[in-house]
Amino acid sequence: MKMHFGISIAVAVLSLAALALALDAAYARYVRSRATAPDARRAPAEPFTLNPSGSPALLLIHGFADGPAVFARIAPPLADSGFAVRALHLSGSGVPPARMAGTTLATWRSDIDREIAALRAEAPGRPVWLVGHSLGGALAYDAALRPANQIAGLVLLAPLVEVSRTRSPLLPPRRWFSLLDRLLLFTDTIESRLPKDLHDPEARAAYRTDKYIHRDLYRALFDATDAIRPRAADWRGPLLMVVSPSDEIVDTAATRFFFAATNAAPAKLQEQHAAGHVLPLDYGHGKLAEKIIRFVRETPSASGEGRRPPSP
Repeated sequence: MKMHFGISIAVAVLSLAALALALDAAYARYVRSRATAPDARRAPAEPFTLNPSGSPALLLIHGFADGPAVFARIAPPLADSGFAVRALHLSGSGVPPARMAGTTLATWRSDIDREIAALRAEAPGRPVWLVGHSLGGALAYDAALRPANQIAGLVLLAPLVEVSRTRSPLLPPRRWFSLLDRLLLFTDTIESRLPKDLHDPEARAAYRTDKYIHRDLYRALFDATDAIRPRAADWRGPLLMVVSPSDEIVDTAATRFFFAATNAAPAKLQEQHAAGHVLPLDYGHGKLAEKIIRFVRETPSASGEGRRPPSP
């Protein structure tokens, strides 16, 4: 009797495993076909530079599945105020999933360090600030902690410290991804279900992000948040952080906690109540640009050399 019961359990487990593999393979085929369709949504990927001879230089770093166009509304007033503005394109964004494969945190670090070096080469001695949105905020903080970059200051807009649990029942998003990353054998591309978190209907209608995302990008994203969370106290330079209380993408409470743990000076945390997660495009983007201009101009390091954070 016990033998028959054990065999039945084994058969049931094998049947479930076979079903899971079949569903995995079917979903993989489905997503690949949609991701290669002519109308597959992708983020605009063109980098841009405004007022290249200005000072200080602001390097704008976009977020996950996004592109340089996320700064289209705040970049012109920043340049008009006298800053040199460069919006970079992170590898793996705005391209088909096959070209996302192999992207790592090291890839993004290389992208950013290369742009910082280029800005320095164009105008030696000119201060360089980093302005990061969402994942770009995490990457900006990470880059500022590398002494060779000599970053003068940071502006972080809804920075990604932890992913919001709004759409993650039972387990944090990090845990869900780790679990699925081990179980899925055939699915290498995931169809994003993230909402367009903008309150301005016109901006929301025009906003485009990558919809089909290779799993390598998710791995790199969580590697980036894992890299900065233990090092919050290591930055001692200027820091302006702006958050949305209603953010559906990042955990704003975790962001505030991270800000409190920094040793930034001067440090300012502000809220943009009228906007959702995509602060640079949403309601209040004009005032956001003014906040950035005022903070950078009023910070002494704006006219001096970048600060060197302690080595890890």
